[in-house]
Amino acid sequence: MNCFKKLALATAVSSVVGIAGCGGSSGGSSSDSNTASGETISGTATAPAGTVAHWQEPGLMEVAVNFLVSPAAAAITGLQPVQGANVELIRVDDDGNQIGNVLATTSTSISGDYTLTLPEGVNLAGNLVVRITGQNNQQLRAQVVEKDVDISPVSEFVLRKFIETGANLDQLVVTDVVKLSGKVEEYDLTKISGQNLDAMFTSLENEVGTFIENDVVAISAQGAATASIAGSYINTAFAFALHDTDGNGYGTYAHDTWIDRFTFTAGDTGTVNVDFTASDSAYANLHGTALDQAMVYYEVDSEQLSESFEGSYTTAGVLSVEGEFEEDLDTDSGFGWRWPGQSYIFQQVSGQGMFIGLNHEAGVRYELTDTDNDGQYDALDPNARSGDEVARTLEVFIRQPDNLTSAEVQGDYGRIYLSAYLENGYLELVTENNVVAFSGDFEATAQAGTSHELVVNANGAAIYGSNNFAAEAAVTLPISANGSIDFGGGAVGQVNETGDYIDFTETDGCNSQAQQCLQGEFASFEKTMLVKLPTQTLDLSGKKYRLMFMAMHLQGGGSNTINLSASQFNTYLTASSNTAGTVTGTFSELEMPAGLGSDLTSMADVVNAEAFTMSLAANGATTITVGDPNSDHTVLEGFFNSDGSLGVFTTGYVEAGGDRDELGLAVLIDVSQ
Repeated sequence: MNCFKKLALATAVSSVVGIAGCGGSSGGSSSDSNTASGETISGTATAPAGTVAHWQEPGLMEVAVNFLVSPAAAAITGLQPVQGANVELIRVDDDGNQIGNVLATTSTSISGDYTLTLPEGVNLAGNLVVRITGQNNQQLRAQVVEKDVDISPVSEFVLRKFIETGANLDQLVVTDVVKLSGKVEEYDLTKISGQNLDAMFTSLENEVGTFIENDVVAISAQGAATASIAGSYINTAFAFALHDTDGNGYGTYAHDTWIDRFTFTAGDTGTVNVDFTASDSAYANLHGTALDQAMVYYEVDSEQLSESFEGSYTTAGVLSVEGEFEEDLDTDSGFGWRWPGQSYIFQQVSGQGMFIGLNHEAGVRYELTDTDNDGQYDALDPNARSGDEVARTLEVFIRQPDNLTSAEVQGDYGRIYLSAYLENGYLELVTENNVVAFSGDFEATAQAGTSHELVVNANGAAIYGSNNFAAEAAVTLPISANGSIDFGGGAVGQVNETGDYIDFTETDGCNSQAQQCLQGEFASFEKTMLVKLPTQTLDLSGKKYRLMFMAMHLQGGGSNTINLSASQFNTYLTASSNTAGTVTGTFSELEMPAGLGSDLTSMADVVNAEAFTMSLAANGATTITVGDPNSDHTVLEGFFNSDGSLGVFTTGYVEAGGDRDELGLAVLIDVSQ
């Protein structure tokens, strides 16, 4: 946080690789293991080259130049085997602290290898750890969840993620932890490096932290009964995306939207069966060497589907779907893509049939190669990396009502809105906030409100403006009994089953490659969220909210920065009162530091109890200011719903002079219990 192609769920579940269920949701323990006491475990210990000496014993030979390490470690720059280190087998508590005595010890060889026999009565488990310790009590640990246990910065990083999430380590299903460790190897870790452990852990957080965090969340909680979440769902989405081309001065700024249809049916405890039945989507980008010189591409798609897969549902109200590793080839373009498997996770709102997620996706593009010399490019060349493709997607699952009436959609609703408009050499982002009053027969009257606009024009300049807009006359919305809103051209909106949330996802555009564009190429995307407002002042004291935040920073075209910020899943806003509180968590930052033509860089901004102030009106209208309001700060402007379980906001990064160089959306979901 600055003071602080279709990628998401639908593509993941319909890939040729398929979907495997999230087995960890139902809980478990070390009893799931086939490896018992008396058997041996073995592996290799590796560490950054600059820190290897911390574990070396005096008089040992220098590290061998040629050695074998795991595929994940081999992909990381600067790792060397740790020779002559003392390897200890221990139990740890959920904070990672040692419990009891050391259970067994051994040493690593000159090539970093070790072998250790499990003592009597000790089986594989999530809280069973092998550890090496160096100077200043630096530790590298690995969970003993299989017979092959490599000790490396990656294994330590994964364990730390479990600890940060508050997992019950001794209750983890060992096969789930093994699967997670294997998935880490699917990521392209060649950007990860560091001369010491702290630098390497920072690099790991920057590159893969959000993905590992999602997987850890998905397998850490106990499974819950799923009958209460069965039904027909609409999945709506709005995405920011960026693509680069390694070292070639060419990139894309993109948006993706869709309205998909799913059916959830109850399975065993912790398991929900999901059928994916239909999708309407749109995608557009500005592609070129700079935003002010970029050209528009726009496409829409509509299809009927018949895909089935499993998801998991936990007692913490977390719905997760596991996507598998995917490799795609496009022989026409000469490129292939690798998408590491990850967990797509969604937080339930107030125990109802509504789930919201902010999913982080990333893939690597490669050139193709001709493996059999027949003149046809038929395989991806992993040594010919071409670029990165990343996206941040706000998705909402809304269970459809059976018989919604206009009596259930009445009163004042807080409205927040984000739009993006793209033309050749031109980009415009707009946010709006106002109140919409619903009377009988689904009649809605929009009250006056405020808007913020950020534009990059043909001169490459970023221009900001703030306006007040007028009220609008009443209109009647075509809302059907199942909550669908259809103006005659297909559904663009959905009302939830309790009538207190309304969602619109709209798009328009023209691409001259596919049609005649009389007024030029363009694309527009609009996202609207409305929540029913309270009739008296809420008490938010002591409430803890999961914060889902995404925003785009623009400094103009040419050599100016583009930055996509988004919160990771375990990011929270805690209100100490109705006027103040703190934000804690991690925000991913994806940046094109020299504009659209530059290579993407990534970093993680860890926020530890950063203070905010809050203005909360009697009708739920709320302004949250993170940072010093007299200096650069982040502001969230929006509304809480009638019981304070959900808040929807537009966001802006406000410079000291009052201008905003970043606009976005945020959602707050109450997870206090």
